[in-house]
Amino acid sequence: MLEFEQNEQLDPAALADFFVRQGWKEPDGASRIEWVIEASDGWVVCWLEGEMVGFGRTFRLDPRRKIMFDVLVDERFRALGLVEEIMRRLTQGVSDLTEFQVFRREQQAPWTFLGAAGLHYDAPEASPDTYTGG
Repeated sequence: MLEFEQNEQLDPAALADFFVRQGWKEPDGASRIEWVIEASDGWVVCWLEGEMVGFGRTFRLDPRRKIMFDVLVDERFRALGLVEEIMRRLTQGVSDLTEFQVFRREQQAPWTFLGAAGLHYDAPEASPDTYTGG
């Protein structure tokens, strides 16, 4: 059964393992995991029988702007709508924002997301020097 956790205690080793399984090939990537968690103001983790199969996080730029990073779902489960569910959960309660950006990896299809307030979000492609965990 799929389970979602939001802003719960996160084991850096489990997140590092998940990123590696998703193709993360960054040198010293595991050492950045604690920074990734610390720099985030929110995250959602999806578990299936104790295995992390999805993750997404947000970072607040200022009181009115937020960015969503690292929305990843194990390819075995992508057809289940988990990306959309993670994004939905990350945007709950963000009606005070004027801007919400979603960064994606170049090879992925663009994301479009209809937020809780009915606002339409098109995901811009991250610039080549932007760290997106991918």
